[in-house]
Amino acid sequence: MILGRICAWIISTINWLFRPNSRRLLRNVPEAKEVSSSRVTMTEIVLPSHADTRGFVFGGVVLEWIDLAAGTSAKKHAVYPCVSRSVDAVHFMHPIRVGDFLIIQASVNRAWNTSMEVGVRVETENAITGKRRYCCHAYLTFVALSPGNDKRAGSPRYNTTTAKVPRIISVTPIEQQRYDNAETRRQARVTKLKHTDDKGHREQHKLEALRELMREWSEHRNTETKSTAELPPLLQEPETYNEQNEEGGTDANDPAKLYLTRRRSTLKGVFPAQPESKYISESFAEIVETVLPQHANTLQITFGGQIMKWMEHCCFVSASRHSRRFLLLASIDSLQFFRPTYVGDCITIRSIISRSFHSSMEAYVSVEAVNLMTGERFFTNDGFYTMVAVDFANAPTPVSNLIPDREEEHEIYKGAEVRRTLRLQQRRELVQKEMATHPEEFEKTQDTNFDSISEQKNYNIVSTS
Repeated sequence: MILGRICAWIISTINWLFRPNSRRLLRNVPEAKEVSSSRVTMTEIVLPSHADTRGFVFGGVVLEWIDLAAGTSAKKHAVYPCVSRSVDAVHFMHPIRVGDFLIIQASVNRAWNTSMEVGVRVETENAITGKRRYCCHAYLTFVALSPGNDKRAGSPRYNTTTAKVPRIISVTPIEQQRYDNAETRRQARVTKLKHTDDKGHREQHKLEALRELMREWSEHRNTETKSTAELPPLLQEPETYNEQNEEGGTDANDPAKLYLTRRRSTLKGVFPAQPESKYISESFAEIVETVLPQHANTLQITFGGQIMKWMEHCCFVSASRHSRRFLLLASIDSLQFFRPTYVGDCITIRSIISRSFHSSMEAYVSVEAVNLMTGERFFTNDGFYTMVAVDFANAPTPVSNLIPDREEEHEIYKGAEVRRTLRLQQRRELVQKEMATHPEEFEKTQDTNFDSISEQKNYNIVSTS
């Protein structure tokens, strides 16, 4: 008995000494680190699996890679596992095509007590010519987490605490400039999070009624038993099918031949006509995903980039239902992650088109999760994505107007104009900054206003999908 206890104590001591996440090892984390120690450069090859049917990369895939690069940079600086807390607005300036190389550079701009801001720059490189172009940049906030001592149920969602991270040492002038600007952006995030309207409600509370309306639409569709889907002609019983045509052949009324002809007729470069106006409810879309181990970090917390990727897919469906055109992702607004999700959770993402302009559409998307073990349902985050409808030549094309039908829809519809003005202002400032530092990356004919691009058919669209 005594010998067994001694052996068990020796084994537990050895495990404590050599486990990689041991607090004993983490005590050696320095109080400050240089920016260079957090630098990360990722190079991704764009494959057909990352792109749509026309060879343009989905914006959600780029956001996922941005989050992975930023998370790696934050982990190198903090040592502890890190999770995404927020993402500032991202504007895509150049298309990314299949076969391109994507160069993603990330580094920690500033660290506070337990959080860090990571700056990410994304460029594309043509694999044949070697020419590189600026695509976008992003600022992400990460929080460092440490395994806690709570052993309840052995679940990581009850067993993490925030951890203090090293300070940042700025060496070069550009690092010092990024360090100073990071504090300005942090104050802007805090101000926006605490912003209240005239009635004293927080901004998120104003959207809760709309999210409840989207839940009602979801429940109604889940209980709907009647489908409006058409049966393909190939599978229909032909009403007029002759065994022999007048010339003795068998191909004249062959339903397979008729079906193939009908399919080819949709590829002639002509979009189907759309009504002048559509209701917001017609664009409603919903997707459901289960968080698997490959979607999460070492603490089993879902990657923020994975959530943004699923959000973009849902917005893509909503924008397609409204426009029935090819689509490109132009930008995303800043978003906050209010609660983390874990491996095994069920994620439900719902989206609608909140307003349409000439060729662009603002999509509102919300994310909620369910803990399948306890049945707890909770809201995690939401955001606004801007999609642009384009034609076969990748030039912006007009879309239908949007009709708000309910009070909840009117609220988000009216606020879209203010949000759009802010996006265009941010985009102009971004272009001016990039042209001042990298003038060779911008062509003289480029214009960042999608609606003005649509009026100039000879201009190429400067966005990514």
